[in-house]
Amino acid sequence: MSSEEALEIVEQILPPGTLTPIKRLVFQRSWNGQGYTEIAKELGYDNSYIRDTGAQLWRSLSEVLKEPINKKNFRALLQQRLLQDYIQAKQANHHDRSHLFEEPEYPGRAVPLYSKFYIEHSHLEQKANTEINKPSCLFRIKAPPRMGKSSFLLRIMNHASNLGYHTASLNFKQIEQRFFVDLNQFLRWFCTTVSYQLELEPKLEPYWNQYISSTERCTLYFTRYLLPKINRPFVLAFNNFDQILDYPQLAQDFLLMLQAWHEEASQMDSLEKLRLILVYSGEIDTSTLSSQFGLNDMGRSISLPSFNDEQVQVLIQQYGLQGITSQIIQALIELTGGHPYLVQLALYHLWSQEITLPQLLHFNPVPEIYQAHLQNYLAKLQAEPELATTFRQILENDWSNWPNSKLIQKLQDMGLITQENGEPKPSCKLYQTYFKQFL
Repeated sequence: MSSEEALEIVEQILPPGTLTPIKRLVFQRSWNGQGYTEIAKELGYDNSYIRDTGAQLWRSLSEVLKEPINKKNFRALLQQRLLQDYIQAKQANHHDRSHLFEEPEYPGRAVPLYSKFYIEHSHLEQKANTEINKPSCLFRIKAPPRMGKSSFLLRIMNHASNLGYHTASLNFKQIEQRFFVDLNQFLRWFCTTVSYQLELEPKLEPYWNQYISSTERCTLYFTRYLLPKINRPFVLAFNNFDQILDYPQLAQDFLLMLQAWHEEASQMDSLEKLRLILVYSGEIDTSTLSSQFGLNDMGRSISLPSFNDEQVQVLIQQYGLQGITSQIIQALIELTGGHPYLVQLALYHLWSQEITLPQLLHFNPVPEIYQAHLQNYLAKLQAEPELATTFRQILENDWSNWPNSKLIQKLQDMGLITQENGEPKPSCKLYQTYFKQFL
């Protein structure tokens, strides 16, 4: 069992957000037998910081496993308690694995592999799986927040692993802000993190010449060190990719570098091994970038849709809910717009008997299960008065002044509206009812 496979299991048993990037590195390095002093030296952190990080990690595992975990015993205990079951499950047929996840998890994070509560988008998964077979491919997975992008990506990366490909996944939401301050520092983080995910020793210095640009240094590192070290295709995924656009100049330089890698792969054998996946919410807003930037024209785009009647019916069966008719399914889709997170949230609370169907479908006030989700959107809208005004105009069906197209696109990217025959409208009854009252 590799450190990557062990980390995959630990990510599934710990609460969401527990494993920061540095905790992942400490886990993997500790799994491979390194001490705190050696880890601190190689990662460039203080020894005390690495020790404290390790202590927090073992404490989290102890709480979940109900057993004292420390650096000395964690590998043996995990292998005994969890990992052998995982190996056997990974070798079993997909349909024999659902027993690992018989009860649903609270919605809000990626649905685990082999969970019966994952709803497939078979034709889209086939498209993505076909793409990663192509040398130097680049494709984009886009959808509004909480539409299932991370769950979809998890399965694409698992497929790549099953093909024997190397894989690495970077979540830009988990990067410390200090790495975004400077392009050179960001690219050093990028090269180092990818090296560790490939279980290679970072060796940046021979390629980090002060007389060439930072993106040239990064390109040399990949083409002359990282990629030649591996003899199989390498799928590199960027989740929450749009987070980088909060730093326009850094984003432009980094994205143009990726674009150059994609375009120049036919002239460079090592780059042919690389497959890039960009995961983000809606169309990336490149208005702050230069006109030469054309990411939205690069590669295949895969947009994740809402659930349809049939998919909701399958999910209801997986939850074991009884007495839900086709009329009730229609009402649920009208309420949620088929939004995967909103549907899952409703079914989870029906399954746990924390809400009844009448309370859900004939709400007054809005059900408590949706309050946090709605209040989060309300805060975002109140922070942008023009956006809020545009949304109110759509809610009231007021077309006396046609709204700004960029604001309409932003509301659509957020998942608050859809467009029907070119006319924007609220994406579901839940949003229409709540925001008419509170916005």
